[in-house]
Amino acid sequence: MDVRKKLLELEKKTILLDDLVGLLKADKNDNRGLFEAVSVLVKDAVIEPVKNSGLNGNLRYPLYKKYRIILHDDSNYEVLKMIGKLHPSLLKSGYLSSHPKDYRDNKEVIDKLNKYLFLGIHGEQVSRKERSFEMFGHEKVLDDSNIKSLLKSLHLNEKDLGFYDTPEYCFHDYIPERKDNMTLLICENKDIWFNIRRCMFEDHFRSLFDVPIDGVVYGNGNKVSHKQGALVEYVRFMGNPSVKFLYWGDIDREGFDIFRRTREVNSALDVQLFIPGYRRMIERARNIEIEDSPSSKKDGMNFEDLIGDFSEEEQEFLHGIFLKNKLIPQEIIPYTLLSER
Repeated sequence: MDVRKKLLELEKKTILLDDLVGLLKADKNDNRGLFEAVSVLVKDAVIEPVKNSGLNGNLRYPLYKKYRIILHDDSNYEVLKMIGKLHPSLLKSGYLSSHPKDYRDNKEVIDKLNKYLFLGIHGEQVSRKERSFEMFGHEKVLDDSNIKSLLKSLHLNEKDLGFYDTPEYCFHDYIPERKDNMTLLICENKDIWFNIRRCMFEDHFRSLFDVPIDGVVYGNGNKVSHKQGALVEYVRFMGNPSVKFLYWGDIDREGFDIFRRTREVNSALDVQLFIPGYRRMIERARNIEIEDSPSSKKDGMNFEDLIGDFSEEEQEFLHGIFLKNKLIPQEIIPYTLLSER
């Protein structure tokens, strides 16, 4: 009789090691054989050690004095039989065989994963939410943290299920023509992003202040810098073209710190300041009263490493802005100035 069935017939939740030896009809003096037999039962999630029962004293082949029969807790042996019939991709990690309770708790999800895997992936990859709706009838199932954890335990990734994660929602862009090599301008603020988009869409601009650009991206303030590799993910979403990014934002401590952090969290990419845009801002700011920055959180921060491409006069001006905690907003450049040829 199968050992599993014998354990079920005991109708109790624990078994002593001595009783288990008898059930297995094992030789008590064959320490290695007994250890291997019990280890198989543990690995197959038939029993688990009651650790506070203590060990048998054998240093080479240690066994616990008592074991919990977990078939009772996991809907019995039939659960393991159902798990054994799943798609090989769901079994490759060995997780479900060792955690049959997780199969019972997530049976609906796992069965739908199983059905999808047996049908096979058809066509191109789709977004996470699109694949989720296709598989489960709900677009947010694959977003659930518990399901993500389960997939990780099963060693299933995006490629296995044929979906991709779309970039952060902050990356609204306008790129008239996708190319293998592009220069994209990131704007910190919405108004100027919209105005440059308008220039490119309505007036067919392909350069700004004599610098060729292939598109414009809305960075949405700090959101462009808050996630590790967000721009890298964005480039990957476009098919991994060669992209040079130019960054243009406010002239103040916060704006330059956003640029620095954006570059740091996307170190694999070419991200540079859009110097001509900042020069236009400096020119217009010389004849107006410059406002105070609303934040003093970055008091004492040094930006010397970021302004080396400006002229000495411009660097001196920028030093004054940072030292006095002033702000020149990107909106100082209106649409009318952008649209001048």
